[in-house]
Amino acid sequence: MSKFVHLHLHTEYSLLDGAARIDKLVKILKEREAPACAITDHGNMYGTVKFFEKCKANGIKPIIGTEFYVADNYKDKTGKFDYAHITILAKNDEGYKNLCKLNSIAWIDGFYYKPRIDYNLLREHSKGLICLSGCLRGDVQQLLLQGFDEEAEKMAITLRDMFDKGDFYIEVMDHGLSEQKQILDKQFKLAEKIGVKTVATNDVHYLYQEDAEVQDIMMCISMGKTIDDPDRMRMQCNEFYLKTEEEMRQIFSAHQEAIDNTLEVAEKCNFEFDFKSSF
Repeated sequence: MSKFVHLHLHTEYSLLDGAARIDKLVKILKEREAPACAITDHGNMYGTVKFFEKCKANGIKPIIGTEFYVADNYKDKTGKFDYAHITILAKNDEGYKNLCKLNSIAWIDGFYYKPRIDYNLLREHSKGLICLSGCLRGDVQQLLLQGFDEEAEKMAITLRDMFDKGDFYIEVMDHGLSEQKQILDKQFKLAEKIGVKTVATNDVHYLYQEDAEVQDIMMCISMGKTIDDPDRMRMQCNEFYLKTEEEMRQIFSAHQEAIDNTLEVAEKCNFEFDFKSSF
């Protein structure tokens, strides 16, 4: 059985961004004997029930999460709309309820171009949740990238102290991008300095490497752009696919603990739907 768990994954419910269809995803996970997998669609939980049922039916532990958009103030609907990202997973019933609460507020009260939360709101609803620091768009990573190492440390400490002890992780990714290479060592040193663990993810947006072109076309549709538009946003490589444990261990060969810690996170997450009870 695999000892690596994908904890950052976008299904087709990350609309016009994710191209990992749940049915096919679960089939591949079963073939690889994956013990668990997370769903972390952008700003929504549309695929939660289908993902849960498919995983359970195939002997895979489903981990329910969301990649949230984070604003300075979720109630402010003026100014910039380039938001930070953060990865949040539910450990238990309380965590799932808080995840639902955050998603609801993001859509009902926080929507401005995207469904948004802010850190004060996250702090109020942090019980039962695990936090990963996110992709390059996460605030910790952005501060490191800009050379603001002290501010990045303060931000990481704020997040660490927002959750139960041991439930905040520095999320590390390596798709071969220069920006990721620039901060990877800093991320590992930061985690050690503030007493938290690292966890390796691959920010999955599609299942196979050759699906990168399909995902690129979906992004064009989303943005109303043509594929040959030089100014459009695009993925910078074709590495955002469902990698095997062996591929992930090779990428993080010098930091195997970041791979091993994915299983630790999965073991903490034990939320179960109860479809037989009414509330």
